[in-house]
Amino acid sequence: MQDSSTLDELDLALINAIQIAPRAAWSTIGRALELSPTTATRRWQRITDNGLAWVTTYPRLKVWARNHCMACVEVDCAPAERDHVVAALAQQPQVISLHQASSGRDLFALVMTADLHALSRFVLEQLNKLSGVHRVRTHPVTQVYGEGSTWRLNALTPAQRTYLTRHAPPGNADSEILPERYRELLLALGGDGRRSIAQLASLSSTSLSTTRRRLQRVLHEGMITLRCEVAQNIAGWPASAILWARVPPDHLDAAARTLATLPELRFCAAITGSNNLVMIVWLNSASDLLRLETSLAERLPTMTLTERAITLRQSKRQGWLLDDVGRATAVIPIDPWHEIEAPTPA
Repeated sequence: MQDSSTLDELDLALINAIQIAPRAAWSTIGRALELSPTTATRRWQRITDNGLAWVTTYPRLKVWARNHCMACVEVDCAPAERDHVVAALAQQPQVISLHQASSGRDLFALVMTADLHALSRFVLEQLNKLSGVHRVRTHPVTQVYGEGSTWRLNALTPAQRTYLTRHAPPGNADSEILPERYRELLLALGGDGRRSIAQLASLSSTSLSTTRRRLQRVLHEGMITLRCEVAQNIAGWPASAILWARVPPDHLDAAARTLATLPELRFCAAITGSNNLVMIVWLNSASDLLRLETSLAERLPTMTLTERAITLRQSKRQGWLLDDVGRATAVIPIDPWHEIEAPTPA
């Protein structure tokens, strides 16, 4: 019997298929992989039950950063209270992802809020007053160039990828802004992007027809991103790093487009501050960072890497809480409209 904590080649192909077509019917997935729908369903259930892969959902980052508010937030905290701060931050629906870093800052978080005022309240009224927090540095995101929804395992043949692409969400390039009235649908999909129309309708307290219509609209207009994630260690990329860089403003877009083609890239955005670009990358090992830096220096001579930090542990990724080897343990669906609550005084 297969170890529940491992993935075989067919499992990897199944995950890759769902990365391409997150809501494709099991008959479609099975046809691409030459599996029966029952076998594909059973395998996926085992994979998700063991936290090895999952489908999450969130507002499209490029659109949200341009029309609402996103930020990279760095936190320094008391060593004795680090676990407390991590646990408190991870529970916040506005916190998309949370990294425990090796240097320069204790924690690095990606945060999504309805607007700059809500971000200010989150940082000043909630985060700064959290017990154990010593210092917070906030860098609003001005442009998202790349993110993990396009990252692939590459476990399929070209023919399989072509077939599944026909069943992928259209993802309109000129996406509309996600309306707040779709909030309950977003939260329901955040808990499992493959939930049925009936399940989504029940969780969002809307009729089947309304739910179907709203889902079709947010997918067709590219308002949301459906993203199939995989446990990092299991996927064969056990290390990750955060890189900060400075690029001349007139070279920034071109540099970012080059970075977006890197197979290691998981996130790339322009930010405010002394550095104007931040990246998150996955690596085969911590030592692989030197190889990547050398390659970047050759390809992008106008870019200067100013800081780098290895991620010691990623505690949250796209709304999902992770254990120490990157397996999903629970979900806090991303909710940028969540009401800011100041911590209760001790």
